Amino acid sequence: MRGELHRVLPRVARLPSGRAFSVVLGVPESLSPLFDGSHGDWIWQAPARSASFCGLGLVGAEMDVAGWRYLRRDLETFGDPGPPPSARLTAPPFSGATRLGLPKIVLRSGRGGQWLYLNGLRDANGAEAAEADWMRLLESAPPPGPRSGGRRERAPRPDFSSWRARVEEAVAGIKSGRFSKVVLARHMTVTSSGPFDADRLLRGMAETRQTGRRFKIPLQEGVVIADSPELLAERRGDLVVSHALAGTARRHDDPAEDRRAASAMLASPKERREHEIVARFIADALGELCSDVNRAPVPMVMRLLGLQHLWTPVSGRLRPGFDLFDVIERLHPTPAVLGFPREAARAWLERVEESRDGLYTGLAGWVDLDGDGEAAVVLRSAFLRGREARLWAGAGIMAESRAEAEWNETRLKMENLLRLIEEGA
Repeated sequence: MRGELHRVLPRVARLPSGRAFSVVLGVPESLSPLFDGSHGDWIWQAPARSASFCGLGLVGAEMDVAGWRYLRRDLETFGDPGPPPSARLTAPPFSGATRLGLPKIVLRSGRGGQWLYLNGLRDANGAEAAEADWMRLLESAPPPGPRSGGRRERAPRPDFSSWRARVEEAVAGIKSGRFSKVVLARHMTVTSSGPFDADRLLRGMAETRQTGRRFKIPLQEGVVIADSPELLAERRGDLVVSHALAGTARRHDDPAEDRRAASAMLASPKERREHEIVARFIADALGELCSDVNRAPVPMVMRLLGLQHLWTPVSGRLRPGFDLFDVIERLHPTPAVLGFPREAARAWLERVEESRDGLYTGLAGWVDLDGDGEAAVVLRSAFLRGREARLWAGAGIMAESRAEAEWNETRLKMENLLRLIEEGA
């Protein structure tokens, strides 16, 4: 592999100063253990039909969408004709611009094989300096840390009394006609005597065999980890897919009882109305950007560990002139994480000082040079900084909502990750 790199570097050296480039190398299976998810500061693990990534470092600083569009026009690729290079993406909760970063080193795996991308910016130091930087990053990646031991302390915010008051205020707003739905969130902060190991926790998430997207991404001197069941947008060519996910019931060990819970959720007017608000919003939004928009008339059930949700995939064919970022801008945030109508729900949440950190209900994902990519909603997540882990969960409030039931739903949503954190994964 290194010999192939050295054959390409003279071509990199001939690039004009300031030009971004990517060297693409096919990776043999024997090297897979080098990229087992313990070495990347950006990890994206997706179902087998999609692509997974492990990334290190950044070429320059994060950029906005305009900056990425400019870079992708001029980025030169060398080496193996694999899939195009990819950038990681994030977007904050509620609103705000999508941010992108091109990692210096990316391993991409999926259908068709594995590829290593060595990305850089041609400067006065020459191609050899870029090679030295890549080797330094690979050699300096830290090994897995020890389990965080010692006593752990929980601190829920808000407490149940404040939660009940906020739910009752939200229900009053719905009954007065201010909005039809609003999403409230709460968090649990767990403090340990030692730092948390994000990679160990991510591996613990993988062992639960959920079917969503797991990821790790650096944020504000900490890191966000998540096991999200909710795909906001996926683009492959002109095909766009988004998942409406709203309406919740708990899982049961007894299969017959579990089926009864799913049937009751499907039959519940409250759960079906809450789900329909989200599915209709997504279908209408895609209708502004896509042709041939399709959605199932009746939701399916997505079964996860501890919880099951009403689930409706919505798809369409992207019309010329639009891209993945247009889809993200139109969809984010959906009523599943904010409320409906969107602006009325946003204004009310700002008035009651609802705040979310750690990217909770924001977005994480990736996009490649061809414009294909994915964005998942940051759910079932924790924001880790040193000895502190902050877990978030939310619930959609409707006119029939009761504070205790919504509190219990958020507890169930935190349960699996909380268990991993308190066991030290």
